[in-house]
Amino acid sequence: MKTVKIKEIEIGKGMPKICIPITGNNREEILLDVDEILRQKPDLAEWRVDCYEEGEKEEKVLEMLETITDRLGQIPLLFTFRTAGEGGSREISFENYVKLLYRAADTGRIDLADVEIFFGKEASKKLVSRLQEKGVRVVASNHHFEGTPSKEEMLEILEKMYNSNSDILKIAVMPRSFSDLLILLDTTKEASGKYDRPLITMSMGETGFLSRICGEFTGSALTFAAGRNASAPGQAAAGNMRNILENIHEILS
Repeated sequence: MKTVKIKEIEIGKGMPKICIPITGNNREEILLDVDEILRQKPDLAEWRVDCYEEGEKEEKVLEMLETITDRLGQIPLLFTFRTAGEGGSREISFENYVKLLYRAADTGRIDLADVEIFFGKEASKKLVSRLQEKGVRVVASNHHFEGTPSKEEMLEILEKMYNSNSDILKIAVMPRSFSDLLILLDTTKEASGKYDRPLITMSMGETGFLSRICGEFTGSALTFAAGRNASAPGQAAAGNMRNILENIHEILS
């Protein structure tokens, strides 16, 4: 598998990497989130810009981005504006979404950007290539909070992501039964053998928790864990997650 190297982290190699989200809605809460990340020392951090009360104001976002990255130091940052349509905290037009991602990329302060691959339809592919030209790796994403698509549907989604030339492919689903979890795991295993780039997959909530810890078996290269707060249902505390993943890695080594 082709890996993605960001600073000292190689996504797609060895133990799944751990990413902690920054979900504070104001400066004070964001800085508390960052302090917790520095304490936990994850592989990556994600800034959920949509959670920020000033998340639609470009200048405020860029000011906050500078503060966050100055504090994070060498911890890579994934820049994410999750739209309301895919479970995020606020609405945004595609035009403003693109402008915000471009301006963040132009700062040189983000390592990865999340691009919702079905937002903007075909225009998303151009967004991916432009971000890559600016030196930012792209995580193509798609989220289903209402259920779990069929294996065939999820493979079609991943194929579209792959054809966008994104660096990493991510899909998150909500299980309604244990069978839904198994469908996601089976899809991940098949896709990880098909595509030459890292996958991130997860089945959310308590029912889907197994998907967050078994990536080394199925081929999911990164898992999200909670710092001060979780950004999605089913995220475990980062310290607990690292212990679990390290134990699994040791058994498999």
